[in-house]
Amino acid sequence: MKIHSFLVVAVALALPAHGQAFRCTSPDGKITYQQTPCPKASDEKQVDTTPASSSDAEAAAAAREKLLRDGAEAGKRLEARAAADEADRQRRADQRARDEAREREAQAQEAARDNPGNIYAWPGYTPPNYPRPPFPPQPRPIPPRPGPQPTPQTR
Repeated sequence: MKIHSFLVVAVALALPAHGQAFRCTSPDGKITYQQTPCPKASDEKQVDTTPASSSDAEAAAAAREKLLRDGAEAGKRLEARAAADEADRQRRADQRARDEAREREAQAQEAARDNPGNIYAWPGYTPPNYPRPPFPPQPRPIPPRPGPQPTPQTR
């Protein structure tokens, strides 16, 4: 019996509520919603409170799905465009770096061609009349031992 009464209450609550709603605009521009008709001094518009039919809900769901698909496709296109822009930016940066390196190399070759002192640049070669590097100090000779002094010979 308890289950039967519970089902009756559940079905009664599940039925759609029926009522009227009125949208009233007062002369000062204030908008109110109420269950009773509006006073004579205000503008009245009845609001449709009937539940949406299942076909409307299906159409809304289909439209929502279409919007989601379109949004996903637009997101993919946006990501692809961003990736292409990033690749293009990276390619231009690489090209700019190669051009700068080529320019530096050309400047270095021009400077080497104009510098006559560059001919002495190999290791181990010292040009004539060029100051030699200091040699390490040589040890001093050992002084002779003091011993008996030879006597001078007379003749």
